[in-house]
Amino acid sequence: MPLIIYLMRKFKLILAILGLLLSFVTMAVDNSFTRADGSPALTGETFTARVISPKAVVYADENMLSPLGYIANGKGVRVGNPRRMNRDLVPLVVYGRLAFIEIKDIRYEESSEDEYKFKRGAPLEHNFDATMERPEEKMSQNNSFYFSLHRYTGGSEVQNLFTTLVNAQEDSFIGFEALFVHRQPTGRAFWGLGIDYSLASSSGMKFSYWLFSPSLGYTIVKSKLYNLDLYATLDLALNMGITIDGSDFIEPKGFIWGPQFNARMVFFPQEKFHPFAGLGIRKYMVSGYEDYAFKSVSGINAFVGLAMEFR
Repeated sequence: MPLIIYLMRKFKLILAILGLLLSFVTMAVDNSFTRADGSPALTGETFTARVISPKAVVYADENMLSPLGYIANGKGVRVGNPRRMNRDLVPLVVYGRLAFIEIKDIRYEESSEDEYKFKRGAPLEHNFDATMERPEEKMSQNNSFYFSLHRYTGGSEVQNLFTTLVNAQEDSFIGFEALFVHRQPTGRAFWGLGIDYSLASSSGMKFSYWLFSPSLGYTIVKSKLYNLDLYATLDLALNMGITIDGSDFIEPKGFIWGPQFNARMVFFPQEKFHPFAGLGIRKYMVSGYEDYAFKSVSGINAFVGLAMEFR
């Protein structure tokens, strides 16, 4: 009989411990911003705030890797308490889902519930048709300027051209590119327009060309530290020629065109200035120099540079 009483007391102690654990878990779940029916809601205390930055980005996740769009300066919003894991973020409900905005982009205000017309017990959701602006409709925003220095090999036909004309061993090009990029913050795709200059030179001979380079790309890795972009360009000659001893040697000057395929790593993408580096391949077709068996330029391309974002 004493053994039974002892076991019952132990069982009651275990139940008490389990009850404390259950209450702790329930408190954690209460902060999940989810209703019983699965719909999002800002549980607990909520606050009226106003956007104070020119472009307050709204994110779909707490890691701030999936922007939904942004709210313009002066718009009113309704937010919850700062997140436990990231005190720089506060939650709000948009498009029927939980989203997040940086606390530095808002200023808390005192305002009546009637001003925002929230119903008791209803999800605190904004009329984002009027509040959310879609950056993809604004070509004047989300633009960057990329400037890079590059070096690439032109292949055996470039080397044969230098050997034939000036008896020199040369097949490497150096140059620069100035590139305008328009990137959508609500997606990963981007496009650009660039001007590219390349020069291969040896004693007594220079071979150079200017290229117009439209491009399309996609960001396959996106984080606060770096972005990894893959993109392709179709390069078309604006000017091309060979100079020997300071004079034009060959007429016509020729034409060059073809694709580039590059991988580019952009560091600190959320800052105004982004250093970047990349590798790729160029493969061009050449016309105008058939007499010298010069019909192509092909080789590995390496580049480094600095980008500036126009916010």
